[in-house]
Amino acid sequence: MEVRADFLHRLREHVPHLHLAPRQATSARRLGAVGLTAGIGSGLAMGAPVVVYDWAREGHSALELPMAVTGWLFGLEYFGQNDYRWWPIVIGALFLLLYWGASGMAFAGLADRVYRVRTLTGSLALGAVWSFVSFMFFWYMVLPIARDGAPFRPTAAGELAAPTWVWILGFTVSGLIAGLCWAALRRPGSQPAAATTPQ
Repeated sequence: MEVRADFLHRLREHVPHLHLAPRQATSARRLGAVGLTAGIGSGLAMGAPVVVYDWAREGHSALELPMAVTGWLFGLEYFGQNDYRWWPIVIGALFLLLYWGASGMAFAGLADRVYRVRTLTGSLALGAVWSFVSFMFFWYMVLPIARDGAPFRPTAAGELAAPTWVWILGFTVSGLIAGLCWAALRRPGSQPAAATTPQ
């Protein structure tokens, strides 16, 4: 910290008309709240295509998504393709909220601390990249851990919550909503440090 202060002091001596505007970093508490809100909002958007697909299809029940989480974690006996098992739905919904919240906080951390995204276009671009990375991580790294991804993706077990294209659509919408939430909820006026010269 002393090196940086010394550098700024020497810079001001050599360029007296240079004024540095301090960067207003988002506080950790605010960043966590924005990330949690963006994560839950984007998670609900991710689940919407799955719920609509299951609701519209014969032989599916609308709340298969939370049951699929419980079935994947604790055993396929907790998943019913055309059934409403309320305790697996409640437990699965809680796990989904935890997953979405953690995902949103990771997105907010990247957007604020790593990439310093400050515009709507940048937020949407980061959200699009985030949707791809999230899908790849979920589909190819997390799901194979247990039951070869059943009931999220087709396996020999036969039952699945939704086809792959619905998941891709859901993750795409989720990333874009995460970007929109970040753009809408981040602290207004938190611009990166800029060197300004008086005119």
